Amino acid sequence: MGYKAITEIQEEVRQWDLILDLPDQIGAFTKKLTDYIDGQVLYICRYEAPELRATLDITYTTETFDYILVRTMGMNTYRDIRFIYKERDIFAQKVKKYLPSVLQSMEDPTSVNLGEMVEAKHLPEWEYGKQLPKQIGSFELYIRPDKAIDHINGSIILIDYTDFDRKDQLIIMYNRLRNQFFGEVKIGGVFHATSEFDSYSLKELQEALEAHLEPTLQWVTEADHTL
Repeated sequence: MGYKAITEIQEEVRQWDLILDLPDQIGAFTKKLTDYIDGQVLYICRYEAPELRATLDITYTTETFDYILVRTMGMNTYRDIRFIYKERDIFAQKVKKYLPSVLQSMEDPTSVNLGEMVEAKHLPEWEYGKQLPKQIGSFELYIRPDKAIDHINGSIILIDYTDFDRKDQLIIMYNRLRNQFFGEVKIGGVFHATSEFDSYSLKELQEALEAHLEPTLQWVTEADHTL
């Protein structure tokens, strides 16, 4: 089966009823026609909320020849697997039906049910999590435990310290499949592994954060950003 060139798809979706009929505003998000190609990805339309540092992109990719919704919260971007379709009409139906709830979940993470395992951990009530500093050096607390967000591969992000100017980041996640807390670091947008925050309970995680949070952020700040 042959697929159309991405430039041909671009021409077609400029008159796509889905895009033309979508509301200009949904909650805190404003619609913006993007209409550009970056590598193998065609960016068709975006809903953006700059004050939330949040965007939702309607895209098409020649990697898999699919239409895909791409969610971005801060520096955290992923393809929403519930909205990946080769059939343009089916994708349009799903987007029309669920777009408001998707944007609502991004605007208000507390509206999302993250599952029984997360509930059993009592993350929203975690006192230590409520007392995390809003700023550490150049890093701001973008995500905190009582407003954790769903992510990929069974994980949620419960803590996110980001220096947006330098694209530096430390995130703490909980993986529901492994029942484990762990951390990831980005330096200048480049992923680096860390095992300092590996733990299986909030008590263990608190001990790891007390010992390693500020030193890790300091290490990221002082790291070579020219590599």
